[in-house]
Amino acid sequence: MIITKRERELLRLISSNPMISQEQLAKKLGITRSSVGVHVSNMVKKKLIKGRGYITQSESYVSVIGGSNIDLQGSTDSPLILHDSNPGEISMSTGGVGRNIAENLSRISIPAKIFSYVGTDALGEFLIEETQKANVDTTYIKKHSTLPTSQYLSVLDDNNDMLISISDMRIIDEMSIDDIKSYSNIINQSSVIVIDTNIPTKVIQYIANEYSHVPLFLDPVSISKTSKIINIVGKFHTVKPNRLEAELITGIKITDQQSMLRAAQNIFDRGCKQIFISLGEEGVFYYDGIEYGQYSQRHIEVTSANGAGDAFMAGIVYGFLKLDSIKKTARYASAAATIALKSKNTINNDLSHSNIELILKEYT
Repeated sequence: MIITKRERELLRLISSNPMISQEQLAKKLGITRSSVGVHVSNMVKKKLIKGRGYITQSESYVSVIGGSNIDLQGSTDSPLILHDSNPGEISMSTGGVGRNIAENLSRISIPAKIFSYVGTDALGEFLIEETQKANVDTTYIKKHSTLPTSQYLSVLDDNNDMLISISDMRIIDEMSIDDIKSYSNIINQSSVIVIDTNIPTKVIQYIANEYSHVPLFLDPVSISKTSKIINIVGKFHTVKPNRLEAELITGIKITDQQSMLRAAQNIFDRGCKQIFISLGEEGVFYYDGIEYGQYSQRHIEVTSANGAGDAFMAGIVYGFLKLDSIKKTARYASAAATIALKSKNTINNDLSHSNIELILKEYT
């Protein structure tokens, strides 16, 4: 389903004030009332809104607040020669931690809305269109008038390991507390809110305080950005740090199972309900105050590690909403990550609930 630019504008206004009149909508957008009527009629047909009062869709959904960008990936089959031109392949796809999590959620049948920024450029339009094709609600992606759409450039070596990357995410720094406030009606109704630490610290703090009644899931993203949440990590229901991020959060050096358990307990004691410490090839360590353990899939051939963590986070959300134990959640999320690892793209088009089930049966 394609949502037009005008429909996105109308949805933003309606979401902030469901009882707004067509006359008020027309005035705010600088169009005629009759034009508003036509757009509203089309939006009803698309099931974006229903009935009088502009009630938005009633199905449960997950709100994802975070980065959206274009991924540019260069790869080669031969050993890289530095300071020289290397023959290889360059691919372009939609990316961004938050956006990737939202698309992965949609692919495993969890409705998702993405709250992010793009530029008023061709890459921004491409990102929105591709995200819509994955059935993610892009209504709340805001267009910035001057900054370009974020881009993430990575270079893989002949072993498919990332050699270096450059991230231009200046635009996401523009996200403001007022942006979040303007969408409060929608965010408040979320089944889960997922955020990544690409967004500004003040926005993370506002969300953690304002929406504490909704289960908050956190992806720390990287060591450098984990510092944003060290003092408020306990406000999140679920966190997914890697080993180094968990060490930074807790101050505990993780060297074995016992130190890993102490780190997880430290985060739990601060207020978190679920902790998943990702361990790369060693799998994941999980803890919820009652059940804990380490789970890993059998060795698989990795095409690209980009995007595996985003698929894992989507699997965690699925487990929270649909499964009845943290161990089952860890298994499900690991299977989602396994599918991601088999694709050179950040998101594997083969990711689906049915394919995850097939992997779980294979590993049973």
